[in-house]
Amino acid sequence: MTSSADASTTGPRILASASTPFYIPIYFATALMAALDFSLSLLSFVLGDLAFHRVFTKGTSLPEDAALLGAIAGLITVPGIFVTRGYSALQGVYRSRYALKFVLPWAFAFFVIGWIAFLTQTTQAASRGTVTSAFIIGFLLALPTRSAALAYFKHQVSRSALATRRAILMVEETHSDVSQIVTSLKRSGIDIRAQLPFDGSGDENDILSNVKDVVDRCRSILAHENCEAIYLFIPWSDNNKYRLIRSALSKVPVQVYLFPDRHIDEILRGACIETAWGAGYQVQRTPLSLIDRALKRVLDVAAASTALLLLSPLMAAVAVLIKLDSTGPVIFKQNRRGFSGRQFKILKFRSMTVCENGDTVQQARRGDLRITRVGAFIRKTSIDELPQLWNVVRGEMSLVGPRPHALAHDDFYSQLIASYASRHHVKPGLTGWAQVNGLRGETPEVSDMEARVTKDLWYIDNWSILLDLRIILRTVFCVLSDKRAY
Repeated sequence: MTSSADASTTGPRILASASTPFYIPIYFATALMAALDFSLSLLSFVLGDLAFHRVFTKGTSLPEDAALLGAIAGLITVPGIFVTRGYSALQGVYRSRYALKFVLPWAFAFFVIGWIAFLTQTTQAASRGTVTSAFIIGFLLALPTRSAALAYFKHQVSRSALATRRAILMVEETHSDVSQIVTSLKRSGIDIRAQLPFDGSGDENDILSNVKDVVDRCRSILAHENCEAIYLFIPWSDNNKYRLIRSALSKVPVQVYLFPDRHIDEILRGACIETAWGAGYQVQRTPLSLIDRALKRVLDVAAASTALLLLSPLMAAVAVLIKLDSTGPVIFKQNRRGFSGRQFKILKFRSMTVCENGDTVQQARRGDLRITRVGAFIRKTSIDELPQLWNVVRGEMSLVGPRPHALAHDDFYSQLIASYASRHHVKPGLTGWAQVNGLRGETPEVSDMEARVTKDLWYIDNWSILLDLRIILRTVFCVLSDKRAY
């Protein structure tokens, strides 16, 4: 159904939609998806009971008991999906980790069922075989089914064949992104029943008069159209204009949503904290969440401790060779910057005749006369870095991260490369993404260090525990074949 208003009449133009998508209210679409999840829960338990008793035990299945357990699991899973915002995709908000928003409530439901069975000692109705089979079947059945349903839903919405909300669009005539706004809203399942452009120029009386005309036209449309809301697009910097429009729209009995400018939208997407002064929005976050840091720390401690234990004979032999080869300490300590720029002393097997740790530190070069005979070998094989496993255990470093540089080099390159200091947003690493991509050794040109920083920042932005494992594995092969080590 298109608006019956004539665009040629005086006053604000009403641009009716060229086609009308099939309309399903958002609450009904959500209810359908919830019903699908509940049905999948029932089906998983019934199939799990049949699979366990007919295939494995050759016994008699109990479909009624299985259906009861499936209903209980569904009554736990569906609210859990609401809590994790797992149905937000139906509103056009296709968030990452969509599958996880089902997996977590599904797993929690089985935890609750198992706990209840333990407390009540009811193992006949909730046999471990049935519950385990249902848990596995649920994953195998529900995930692809839900993904297929969502994919079909997204396809219908993207081609404007399906809508879950109806709204009126109010936007200034001078707005340059009207067509893009309409397209984006349609792709979010919103049927724009009418567009009401208005003239926001002139003095306060002119703006108020224009807005009142638009509001009158809006009330006329609402008398014939079933719209849930008005979407308002005006600059947030013009507080006086917003106040006038807000006052005029108070006469319209529907919800009004004010959409932010692009730069404001980026800010509002950050996490929010409430204070007595007001709300504050996060404009920069730590690269790794608390859970991410905990996972990374567990990997660091477990792997570094194991490596120290296994490699201790080799490290003891290297220490003896260094002492016999040249005078000086076995372990070379140098100040470096770690997480958030905090200084620490990095540990290395001494490979040179000098132990520079001042304002001037010369990078090692190919054929460097300062490198000892043993030093040449341990640098070539990266054995000189093994003491840094103790830095990892102590929490000053991580197994994987941007390689720490001497303080003199930090001070020098931070003046030349704007993003250089961003490397300190995570702990420095014994190895890193730059190193396994061939960017190690001397950096005679600033562009060489820029390339290394680019790789380091990519690692920070794309971190995952799997990426760390991948880099550790590649490091092993790089040590054996890297010709840039000297």
